[in-house]
Amino acid sequence: MVLPEIKEIKNRRLLMDDLSIRKFVKKINESGGYKVEDYLSVAWLHQVEEGTIPNPSYFKIKQIFDFLECEEQVKQITAEELCVPHKKFKKTTKSKSTATMEFCEIGTPILKVYNKMKEHKISQMPVLENGYCLGMITIKTVMDLTLEEGKLAKIYVDKKILDYTYNTVPAQCPLNSIRRLLKYYDYLLVENEGIIHGILVKEDLINELK
Repeated sequence: MVLPEIKEIKNRRLLMDDLSIRKFVKKINESGGYKVEDYLSVAWLHQVEEGTIPNPSYFKIKQIFDFLECEEQVKQITAEELCVPHKKFKKTTKSKSTATMEFCEIGTPILKVYNKMKEHKISQMPVLENGYCLGMITIKTVMDLTLEEGKLAKIYVDKKILDYTYNTVPAQCPLNSIRRLLKYYDYLLVENEGIIHGILVKEDLINELK
């Protein structure tokens, strides 16, 4: 498991009701499931936060991030609340967005997809079947098809032209995890048991952080 950067510990600790190191360490040690020899010390954590321990114990660092994730999930806004929802879930989702997610299906005319992308200024669109994502269609694919075929009106969405490297997060994924993921990805599909409930892009996150 790849852990977040160690420098995140202090920032995230201070966001937890501005906890002192002493109180933070006490809460972790009292959270249960650890042997006495695995307890954290205030002095050790101070050195970790200051970067004076070159290779701190992976197990202990994981303890800290596991604790942070559990505490933060209780209070944090979730992917479901941040996303642009699928129209089917517009009334039941917790999302504050007034828009709905743009998507298409197999057999949709590429020209229609292109016009939607242009209208909404988006560079990719999920292709759904019974709520499940089959893949993404990108503006690059659309443009390449134009060059190859000449007329978009004669081309339809097909599984052969889909990009299968899309990224998903569960509906209850907390804000901190979303922030880390959107450093590397342009968008995240929000799903619940495989069914796509919405889409998250960097702009949604920036609007929330404002």
